[in-house]
Amino acid sequence: MNSPTHSLVALALLTRTGEKRRNWAVFIGSLIPDAFIYLCWLWLTFIRNEPQRKIWDEIYFNPPMQLTASVFNSIPIYSLLLAIGFWQRQRIWGKLSMFFAAAALLHIAFDFPVHAHDAHAHFWPFSNWKFHSPFSYWEMHLHAKWVGLFEALIGLASIAVLWNRFRRPVVKLLLVILAMSYAVLTIVRMSF
Repeated sequence: MNSPTHSLVALALLTRTGEKRRNWAVFIGSLIPDAFIYLCWLWLTFIRNEPQRKIWDEIYFNPPMQLTASVFNSIPIYSLLLAIGFWQRQRIWGKLSMFFAAAALLHIAFDFPVHAHDAHAHFWPFSNWKFHSPFSYWEMHLHAKWVGLFEALIGLASIAVLWNRFRRPVVKLLLVILAMSYAVLTIVRMSF
């Protein structure tokens, strides 16, 4: 799935009104499994001036990038952090760690069935095994059109939950923009 959908799902499931720190922990946790991709892309594109095709067809699949992907997408690491956070949930750092890890695990759970050739080693450091799904969120020959439609529905349902939960006008504006982007992307995807 795409990063905005991961955030919307985690925010819809794990946030509460009036709990700003918890909500920020959820938001950051929902993005952390993809953070390395964005950081590496910025470095490779603007510092090393690598061509985009080389980044995504070659560099991304080399051992350093794959190891980084494994660390940022590790179920054991986030599960340990979740357990420690739950154990220390009476302390603010424990509570925040728990929600951060829960959001990251939600991200991984939704990614697991829709990564084909670009699958991650989700059980690192215990295993380098990767589940290569027959479905992909971006590869059109692996049903990306239908995965995208399902993703849009999940995103819109999450937007509806968040619309009712949060009253601030800036949040509502952001949700409207996201809803419009799902509509446009779905129309574009369905035309392929």
